Amino acid sequence: MTLSPDSLKEFLEITFSMPFDVRTENRDGTEIFISCPQNDGFLFFDVVTYISNSIRIVIEIKPQLHAGALVHEMNSASTEKIERFLDYTKTITKRTGVKLVFSVNGNNVQKINPSLWSYNWRTFSCRITKIPIIESESLYDEYQVICEWTKQAYCLIFSLLTISEKEPEIEGFVEGSPFEVRATRYERNPINRELCLSYYGYQCRICGLDFRSKYGPIGQDFIHVHHIVPVSKIGKDYKINPIKDLIPVCPNCHAMLHRQNPPFEPEQLKKIIDDVRKT
Repeated sequence: MTLSPDSLKEFLEITFSMPFDVRTENRDGTEIFISCPQNDGFLFFDVVTYISNSIRIVIEIKPQLHAGALVHEMNSASTEKIERFLDYTKTITKRTGVKLVFSVNGNNVQKINPSLWSYNWRTFSCRITKIPIIESESLYDEYQVICEWTKQAYCLIFSLLTISEKEPEIEGFVEGSPFEVRATRYERNPINRELCLSYYGYQCRICGLDFRSKYGPIGQDFIHVHHIVPVSKIGKDYKINPIKDLIPVCPNCHAMLHRQNPPFEPEQLKKIIDDVRKT
């Protein structure tokens, strides 16, 4: 697909099930993509994504002017959200050639750890760079690169924000919280899904199947996501941890997990597969 503001906007809105604004600007001869969530008067943050000198992907994240409520919510994040943010940061930085610089109140953070939340945040910024852009030139696709890293940036910040489910009759975004993402059903919450897949990747955690490796481009980014705690057991106030409560699985393993009620634990199904292989 050709990269354009409209195609990036479409990708983000399909991924996160919420409206986005996307525009381009020219910065010293380089086309940059500036995106931000849209939510009826609430101020959030901008994500700037661009490719520098054809070899480096650059992602810049910063709050919009007067977005103090957003910064306050990030600063007031629960222990669970902080752990999720730290896990996600590690997931990003372990990739080849990635450098992440997080700043609070204009000062670069030397080491991102829980003590950072003991300070009063007035503002923040984050800059992520990766060189080379991809590990294999044969797989280079500007559209995929910009979309993937813009998504990574949103997942990073969303990990510190309130993610809740909506009742079927409720539409739009709830008032009273700087950023509350709503999905119709637990298993369809797009941000939980993206946080899970960004952490684990798209390989089945039970049998190891990778659809991209097996089927080529048509298998890119295809996988199911399984709730370790059954959706039927989740109450409306339950806060899903995308890393502890969700797991990527292939359709076959997903079906086998649900061959009994309650479902098999992932480790149980792994053992079943191992036992069969040994016979």
